[in-house]
Amino acid sequence: MPMVIRRGAFDIGSGATKLMVADVDTNAPPRLVKELYGVEIPVSFSLDSKKSADGSLSVEIQDRGIQVLTDLLKECERLEVKEMAAIATEVFRKAPNGALYLKRVKEELQLDVRVVTQEDEATLGFSTAVALQGVPPEQVRCWDSGGGSFQIISLGPNETFQTFLAPLGSGNTTAMLVQDIQGKVLAEHPSPNPVSAEQASAMMPALQKAMLEAPEWLKDASVTAIGGPNSMFAMAADIIGSKTYSQADVKKALETTIDCSDDELASRHCQGSNRDPPSACCPKMCLLLAVFEHCHIAEVSFQAAIGSCPGLLVSNERFSGAA
Repeated sequence: MPMVIRRGAFDIGSGATKLMVADVDTNAPPRLVKELYGVEIPVSFSLDSKKSADGSLSVEIQDRGIQVLTDLLKECERLEVKEMAAIATEVFRKAPNGALYLKRVKEELQLDVRVVTQEDEATLGFSTAVALQGVPPEQVRCWDSGGGSFQIISLGPNETFQTFLAPLGSGNTTAMLVQDIQGKVLAEHPSPNPVSAEQASAMMPALQKAMLEAPEWLKDASVTAIGGPNSMFAMAADIIGSKTYSQADVKKALETTIDCSDDELASRHCQGSNRDPPSACCPKMCLLLAVFEHCHIAEVSFQAAIGSCPGLLVSNERFSGAA
């Protein structure tokens, strides 16, 4: 007999805070029955942390995060959510006051947030891709990228996971472009725009230097990229005009962000559902192209997702009780 429970899953990422509410059949294997609500709201914790000397989160970004969670919890109450689970990712593993902020969330909002490892992020992303695509797990190679890190994962021999991880996301890539390539102070120059072709080209080796050697299982692979409307994958799909694209397509997409002002990029690429600032446009395309090149990926197919929320919703072990 189906055991259907209404759950809410929070993914508090380095660049955005996500919530998905769904009815879930918790019998093995758990599955999504009906999605009721999904939203992704930009909260740039990663970029904010780069503006401080030690990587701490500012009071302003913490207050913004609390307000966003307060509003989302009201949606959970309205939808009569019975169980909730919440995770936090890269920036909260590194920021000196990241744990204090999550303690504040628990005390003020009664929301218990668990910081996950990058490996946990990868497996949740994999579960998300499987849940959304409805294909056998062994066929899935999943790429998830946020504000502070990315993860690519698949099932390897003997059904064990194989991963390719790096502490690179849209936030710290933007900081790298401003600080390391342009030689500016991020607190004084939060946007790298306009970015020259030479500066964008210099980002490729800089980004790839921060990556491990590319694994053989990604060479010439077709990869499923999951993300919301503010993800680099969604931006590339919008620019290219297709949800499936190659390295050559991404290179052309990057060229549309070169030598452009914030206003020009805002009008071209930051309309509709994409609410990321134009300062992130060029860094996102740089990171996407750098991984494509480094790993010799054949093509990427974008699958819209509310962060890792679908994978979290079907992870019974992460829900410990009623909301």
